[in-house]
Amino acid sequence: MADKELEDLFGGEGETAGQRTKRLFDENAPFAAAAIIDLVHNAGNDNTKLRAATYVVDRVLGPVGKDDQEQALNEFLKGIEALANGAT
Repeated sequence: MADKELEDLFGGEGETAGQRTKRLFDENAPFAAAAIIDLVHNAGNDNTKLRAATYVVDRVLGPVGKDDQEQALNEFLKGIEALANGAT
C-alpha cells in the first residue's frame, strides 16, 4: 500500500510515520486490552489464560522480581529480629 493510501485510510495528514504509529496505537489500545482480557476468560487452554492474566497483572501492578522478593524477605527478617530482641 502506498503512503498516500495509508494516509487516506488512517488520517493524520502531515504526521510523520512515528507520530501516526503512536496515534494508531493510542487509539486502538482499548481494543487490544479487551482482546487480552477476552483471552483471560475464554482462551482454549489454561497456559494461554495464565499468560494473559500474568500480563495484565504485570502491567497493572508491575512485575514481581527477585529484588522485590528479597526486599520483602529482609523486612520480614528485620521484624523477627526486632521481636527476638524484645521490641513490641
